[in-house]
Amino acid sequence: MPDIYYARPSNFLSDPRDKTVITGESEDEVLANMYEYLKSEEARERYPNIEDPTELENNIRTCIFKKGTKAIHNRPPDAEPVK
Repeated sequence: MPDIYYARPSNFLSDPRDKTVITGESEDEVLANMYEYLKSEEARERYPNIEDPTELENNIRTCIFKKGTKAIHNRPPDAEPVK
């Protein structure tokens, strides 16, 4: 099964209502797909201040994650009941 990488524009841009998730089989593919998304009409309406998405390369690369690596059970176990 190939690894899947993903990034969300809301992680590095200031619109938490944007629920878009960009995926790819490598970080470079996700980066290319993110550039395409940021050049689309939908993204231009949402983020009008972005003229050249390639200027955001470092921000985008920091927000690319590999699927399945997010810590889910990060709380300590419950204390055992006293008898």
